[in-house]
Formats: sequence, structure tokens, C-alpha cells
Amino acid sequence: MKVVSRLWGILLGLLLLSAGLSKIGSPLRMLADIYAYQISLPDWLANGAAYSLPWIEILLGALLIFGCWRVTVTSATLLLLAIYTFLTAQSWWRELPIECGCLDFSGIHPALAFLETPAGSTVRNLLLLLATTAMGIFQKNHPPAKSLNP
Repeated sequence: MKVVSRLWGILLGLLLLSAGLSKIGSPLRMLADIYAYQISLPDWLANGAAYSLPWIEILLGALLIFGCWRVTVTSATLLLLAIYTFLTAQSWWRELPIECGCLDFSGIHPALAFLETPAGSTVRNLLLLLATTAMGIFQKNHPPAKSLNP
């Protein structure tokens, strides 16, 4: 189970890293994506999110890949995924014509373009949230072994 948890951390880290890197150079597009969710946010918060979220994704992704501060990083990742899941679910429920603003999987296969819709983004985020929750539970119940050397 440790291997599965570690591999999931690496996979999720790569996903977050690529999502963050794809957004880092276009904060105005990120800001437009944030406003597309039609949530009442003060401008300073929307601007702050547009500039900081890509960096947060990159940081969390790198920390997941390298396995640093696993419980803390997994908790922060769960919070981020919960927010993303809420945002995509409410846009799906409200039938907003949004794109998630992250990775485009349609290049892999045209059917994966569904993942860019509010419904597809919600399903994808729920699956990521569930798998990451399982990883977090495993990490809390199985702390790393302590070294015998002083």
C-alpha cells in the first residue's frame, strides 16, 4: 500500500505541476477563468488567486513528487481539490459554459474533451479528491519509519 500511496503522490504531483506550469504565464486568462465561475469575489481576492494559484499548484506538485511534508502537503492538496470540486460542481449545476482552465486532455483522445466541461471537471475532481483522501488516510495511519541511528 505504501508503494501505491507514493505512486499516487507522484502522479498527482505531476498533474498539479503541469496544471500550474500551463497557467503561470497567463494570469489574465486565469483571472478570466476565475470570473467565469460567476462567484462574488472582491477584485483583490480574484487577482490574488489568478497570480498565486499557479504557484501554489507548482509548489504542491513539486512537494508531492519529492515526498516532502507528506501529511501537510496532502492536506493542503485536499483543500485545493475540495475548492476546485465545489467550483466545478456549482458551475455544472448552474449550467455555466466554463472550461476548467487547466490541462487539455483532448490531445490524447477527442473523447477526453469531456473533462474540460463542468460535468467532466467535477467528476475528475471528485475522483482526484477521493484518491487523495485515501492517500491522506493511509499516511496518517502509517507514519514513516523512524531511523534507529541517533
